[in-house]
Amino acid sequence: MKQKLETSLRQEIKLTPQLLTLVKILQLPLLELQQVITNEIEQNPFLTDDILEEEDVSYEEVEPELPLKDEIDYEYFFHDEWKKASLPSERYNREDEEFDPISNVEEPENLQDYLLTQSHIFFDDPDEIKIAEEITFSLSDDGLLEISLSELAENLKLPLEKVEYVHSKYKFFEPVGIGSRSVQEVLLTQLENQKKEETLEYRIIKEFYEEFLTNKLYIIENKLKITRSKLEKALESIKSLNPKPANGVWGKSTDYIIPDVIVEQRGEELYVSLNLQSFPEVHLSKSYFDMYKNKENLSQEEKRFLKNKFNAALFLLEGIYRRNNTLLKISERIIAVQKDFFFNGISSLKPLTLSDIAGHIGMHEATVSRAIENKYMDTPSGIFPLKFFFSKGVKNNSGFEVSNKNIMNIIKEEIEKEDPNNPYSDLDLVKILEEKYSIKIARRTVAKYRENLNILPSSKRKGTLRR
Repeated sequence: MKQKLETSLRQEIKLTPQLLTLVKILQLPLLELQQVITNEIEQNPFLTDDILEEEDVSYEEVEPELPLKDEIDYEYFFHDEWKKASLPSERYNREDEEFDPISNVEEPENLQDYLLTQSHIFFDDPDEIKIAEEITFSLSDDGLLEISLSELAENLKLPLEKVEYVHSKYKFFEPVGIGSRSVQEVLLTQLENQKKEETLEYRIIKEFYEEFLTNKLYIIENKLKITRSKLEKALESIKSLNPKPANGVWGKSTDYIIPDVIVEQRGEELYVSLNLQSFPEVHLSKSYFDMYKNKENLSQEEKRFLKNKFNAALFLLEGIYRRNNTLLKISERIIAVQKDFFFNGISSLKPLTLSDIAGHIGMHEATVSRAIENKYMDTPSGIFPLKFFFSKGVKNNSGFEVSNKNIMNIIKEEIEKEDPNNPYSDLDLVKILEEKYSIKIARRTVAKYRENLNILPSSKRKGTLRR
């Protein structure tokens, strides 16, 4: 083979350390951002949590080396107003706006988001949603409920019977067994979900759990009067269960969250703002700023140190500034599109995609995706991950888009109203959706939505009790 040298041109995008800092800050939820800011204040003398009066600061003779410095009024970074100056609350009324969905986005990727989404789809009553949210926030890393139901009821000032009802349903969310109070309850719930209440496996876990844990098989064998081979077969089935429902593909459960966005309802209007009350103080230090201005008496090493630290401080503050503005713009658009949801519930949830938001606010889809990652919105209807408001749509016979979450809610409501002795098959649900709601989707799509709701097929629902 003959070897030869060739030259070629190609374009590459390389992120500088400064741009990587901006991207990182954009992705951080408020709780993690608090820690980052605290660490930076400790390490960078140009940053402080002291608030200075505006008249105490002069800005002349400073040349910050920001990549987009013309777009940032960094003078605000000396006092508290820099966090608020471009972040007004916006007001929206209930008049409809134009809406044009484009494409699909992924479902929530972490367990807490997934559980909150299921909570708002499964329950309609505000108190039941609140209970489900509290259960979600009270899970251990393994997915077990860390407080008692009576304590939960006391904290929420709600009847214990209602808490018990919500918990009985919550355990059957995906992953099945989540929110159980013990490993034994996890295993029993998973067996119940498989309709195995009358099986040997279920009886072993319910009646002989201690013997099962200590491997005292001879006791189980003798008391149940079964052969060793039959017992071992049941044990193999039990081993296929997951005693730690939050583990596996989900990893550990998410830590305590602080909502980044707050939505308030006042009459017929909605107001959206950032949660600045939980935002840590961080500003430029006047003393080090003055030192930086009068650097002619400093050594080259001192000048280089101050320059690096000053630019690092400005990059951090710019990153926070951009993060807050981006998050507010996205939240404003979400409220504008989904405002009917806050007044009428999940049946009014519209399809919404990253492309829709990106096009409206003039940003790239990747920026929107990073900005909503692990961010939460505190609303009168409960706490939602921002990703909750994104879903693909299906066109009905009138040409209007219907959110897939809305379709799932319709399926759930129709199944709740069905005759227990003659439950709807997936094909029946296809016909109901088309005839009653003008929504035409395939049977396999109905089956997928039903499974996402953790609802059994009609053959296994027959004769079961309903709420």
